[in-house]
Amino acid sequence: MHRLLVTVLVVLGLSAPEIAKAGPSEDAAVVREQWEQVYNSGDADKFVALYTKDATLFGSAAQLFSGSEGVRAYFSKLPPGIKAKMGDQQAIAVGANVLLSSGFASFTLKDGTVVPYRLTLAFVKVDGQWLIAQHHGSPVPK
Repeated sequence: MHRLLVTVLVVLGLSAPEIAKAGPSEDAAVVREQWEQVYNSGDADKFVALYTKDATLFGSAAQLFSGSEGVRAYFSKLPPGIKAKMGDQQAIAVGANVLLSSGFASFTLKDGTVVPYRLTLAFVKVDGQWLIAQHHGSPVPK
C-alpha cells in the first residue's frame, strides 16, 4: 500500500506543473484568439483592452501607430466586413512576463479574396493579463 501511495504521489507531482501552467505557445494562442474575435466584431474600441497603453503597431498602413489612441485610430480606419483567421504560430518566452509570437493570419475581404499575412506580436504580462506591446503585420510575399 505504501509503495502504491508513493507511486501515485510521484506521478501527480510530475504531472501537476503541466496541468497548472500553460506554456508560451498556449498563452500566446489565447491572446491571438481574443484578437481574432475582436477583429471580427468590427469594434475598434475593443482593441484598446488587448494592447498596452504604450503599444506600437505596424499594420497594413505605412504609418506607425502608438499608444491606446493609435491602436484605436488604426483599427477604426479599416474597411468594414474584413474577417480575420489566425493560422499557425510559434511563441517563445524571453522572460517570466514577456512572450514573442510569430505566425500567420489570413484576412478575407468582402468579395471573398483571402489575403495571407505574417503577424509578429510581443506580449507583456501586466497585472496578470497578457497584453500586446508590439504588433507588426505584413502580407506574405508572393
